[in-house]
Amino acid sequence: MKKTAKQVQSDIIALLEGSDLAAAITGRVYRAGVRPRDSKLEDLIVIFTTGASDQIQTGVVTLNLYVPDIAPFDNAVFVEDMERTAELEALCQQWADGLTADRSNYKFRLTQTIYTETEADIRQHFVVVKLQYELFE
Repeated sequence: MKKTAKQVQSDIIALLEGSDLAAAITGRVYRAGVRPRDSKLEDLIVIFTTGASDQIQTGVVTLNLYVPDIAPFDNAVFVEDMERTAELEALCQQWADGLTADRSNYKFRLTQTIYTETEADIRQHFVVVKLQYELFE
């Protein structure tokens, strides 16, 4: 049975729930578009990026893990909390490495190195994880 984008998102969210990664963040796991606008927490957003519905369903899911910036010198200049983003990048890598076939009907692989982007308008950075999937039913 083919899955819709929201079903794929739900499957990824289920794999995140109860994980060491989800336990390590201060916020919650959300679908794209429902994160509270003014959140100052470490929230993990699951985004359905692309999908193809061939004989074997394939696609890409992007995870954005938001991390509030810090003002280390108490001068109102906010910068990336590099220690925290490095820690969360490593936890994301461990989580992705643990996505084995015995946990789901999906085969996952990272499409690129996990990295961190800036979101200057909200004084946050976010760790980016791009997972390619193949769904075997």
